[in-house]
Amino acid sequence: MTTRTSSAVRVLLVRMDGIGDALAMLPLALGLRDTGCTLGAVLSPRNQDLFARDLFARVHVLVPDSTRLHGSTEESFERARAEISGNYDVALICSEEPDAYRLPALAGTPVRVGFWNAFEKPFKSLWTRWRCTRVVYRPAAWVEQPHEVRQLFALGVKAGLVRGEPAHALTASREALNVDHVSRVDVIAIQATRKLIPPGRDAAWMGEALRAVPKARLLAHTAELGLGRQLSAASGHPCDPLGAKGQWLRAVAAAGVLITPDSGAAHVAGAVGTPVADIFPREHGQRLATQWYPWNSPYRVILEPSEDESAAAYGARLLEAAAGLLGSH
Repeated sequence: MTTRTSSAVRVLLVRMDGIGDALAMLPLALGLRDTGCTLGAVLSPRNQDLFARDLFARVHVLVPDSTRLHGSTEESFERARAEISGNYDVALICSEEPDAYRLPALAGTPVRVGFWNAFEKPFKSLWTRWRCTRVVYRPAAWVEQPHEVRQLFALGVKAGLVRGEPAHALTASREALNVDHVSRVDVIAIQATRKLIPPGRDAAWMGEALRAVPKARLLAHTAELGLGRQLSAASGHPCDPLGAKGQWLRAVAAAGVLITPDSGAAHVAGAVGTPVADIFPREHGQRLATQWYPWNSPYRVILEPSEDESAAAYGARLLEAAAGLLGSH
């Protein structure tokens, strides 16, 4: 990545979505930091404690409003607007959420760079264009798109703050997630989550498939510990309950390979360099993988099983992918 000096530019990154969404923003944040920019971020309760404290000078949190599908609570919005007003020169809007566009516009940030879909979604494009001073074209959903990291990095390019391509800066990325001290071991970790179970199957079927993977450990969020125990009983693999994000980050960073559906865990692995056997839906899976493959790590794309595929056959595919990735990074 080639950069130009941008010292003293105060940049606000707006990405109040999930964990994987926030991690796709990390190469842009690191590139901006390398140019001398001072960074702030608008995040969500789901990702506000994901990054090391020194990455952003300040974090502003928008809390989702349970009464609106795509909105934040008035209290959190007004608090963030007051915090942002007069404190940033540029806002890079890395989100599709309406409040991501409203917030920097109402806060009066002078330069606001976001996405639009041109004539593919004309009304939405006009709405976002009105709230931005510059826009980057982003294809509408369900067409093949560049990697999400590249699309977000293009916002910084449009603002004139960075140039070239986003870097695969593994060391800096691990430091930004506080896992630079974690050593990797040759253990296959499997994220035990509802999304791991293919459509039309149950935990017993998936557990049978996982028997094909030797010496594996299941990683289950405490909220899904019941499912983790079901998969553990069916597969014979031990299950590690994980709660805080720091625990998840360290567990994924320590794994030799992670088997996971495309999810926040896959993008954690992609950020910290852990090889990923990345499971995508059979329909549109290859297209989704083009946009969301793990950025900093070796990976294999695995499509969910067909209707007539047996658990043993699916497990053999998972094992083949994981075995090919062990020791690859």
